Amino acid sequence: MTRRVFITACCVLLSAISMFAQSRGATRDPLTGTWTGELVPENGSDPISITMELKFDRKREVSGTFSGFPSPGEVKAGTFDPKTGALRLELGKQGESAVLLILEGTIIKGTATGRFTGERTGEFKLTKKP
Repeated sequence: MTRRVFITACCVLLSAISMFAQSRGATRDPLTGTWTGELVPENGSDPISITMELKFDRKREVSGTFSGFPSPGEVKAGTFDPKTGALRLELGKQGESAVLLILEGTIIKGTATGRFTGERTGEFKLTKKP
C-alpha cells in the first residue's frame, strides 16, 4: 500500500513540475503565435484585416509573416520589451527590402494596440489567438 502511495505521489509531483515549467514559458513569451485584427487608416478608408504569425526570441527580437494585404509580407525588423509591453514591427513585402509600414504600440493581456505609419497612417488592434 505505501509503495502505491509513493508511486502516485511521485507521478503527481512530476506532473506538477511539468505544468509549472510550461506555464512559466508561456508567461515569458506573450508574443509568439497567431495574431488577428485590423489596421484602421486615418483617411476614413475601410479597415484592413490582418493576420500575423509572430515569433519572439525571448530576448528582444521579433520575426514573422503577415497576410491581409494584396501581397503577403514579413517582419523586416521587430522588437518587443516584455517588461513594458512595447512593440515595434517594421513590415514589408516578402522578397523585398523596403519597409512599408511601421507598427508601434503595446501588448497587454494578449491584445496589441497602437499606431501605424508609412504608406498609410492610422491605428491598429491585434488579438493573440489562444
